[in-house]
Amino acid sequence: MKKIHRGMWADRLEIGDELPVGGSVFSDELIIKLQLDFDSFNGQLDNYHSPQKVSELYAQNRQSVTDWLTKGWSKVDPYLFFVANTVQRKVQTLMDVKPESPASDLERIARFKDNKAKLTDLRGVAMCAEQASLGQYLLQNVLQEGYTSAYMSGVETNSPTSDLRNHSFIVIKDPKTRTYIFDIARPRSGNNLPRILETDALFNYELVGQTKTLLVGATEVLQCGRLYFGVGNPMLEQEPTVLDKKSQQ
Repeated sequence: MKKIHRGMWADRLEIGDELPVGGSVFSDELIIKLQLDFDSFNGQLDNYHSPQKVSELYAQNRQSVTDWLTKGWSKVDPYLFFVANTVQRKVQTLMDVKPESPASDLERIARFKDNKAKLTDLRGVAMCAEQASLGQYLLQNVLQEGYTSAYMSGVETNSPTSDLRNHSFIVIKDPKTRTYIFDIARPRSGNNLPRILETDALFNYELVGQTKTLLVGATEVLQCGRLYFGVGNPMLEQEPTVLDKKSQQ
């Protein structure tokens, strides 16, 4: 795990790690910790220890996934989309997530004692940090060679001029070195499909780890909606550095 401004970047998350997930709005220090007891899911993750099982499942469904994406005018990598969808639904099952009736932040905070909680303590009230950390644990084990993923806690917003919101998500890099935001805790409403966005610029730790304010534009691979992700402080009025298609023209 590596610190970034008011957040964390993790290329790998392991059993027993303590993941900083929150703190005071008046401080940059993250004092609220999530204990990653991934081993509590042993017996439910037999297909998530290596790429083999998920890849076999994809091979069985490749044509139908490709055809569906083509009909929706999406050029996203069918394999990436399939794996994200599979992992998202597994996380929802393990953490008892109900996308149609998300938990409130107050319900979640009540499960923390002395600023600590186990991942499994948050079943039924899991929000972005819990879903993204468990999603990253699964992805880091099942993605095929050439693909990588990372957990990040930072900020997101609808536009560079809108208010920033603290948020945790997953960053995926494909073999062509394109990067995507997998916003696992906010599936597309109505059909519970994964919200995947291709970033306007290469999104990695080297980019976000060296600054206190940066937003990167990203376009959804379905429906082409736009969002911005990066680092910043929601409590401060600041003009962020923006990397998007317009800034690079």
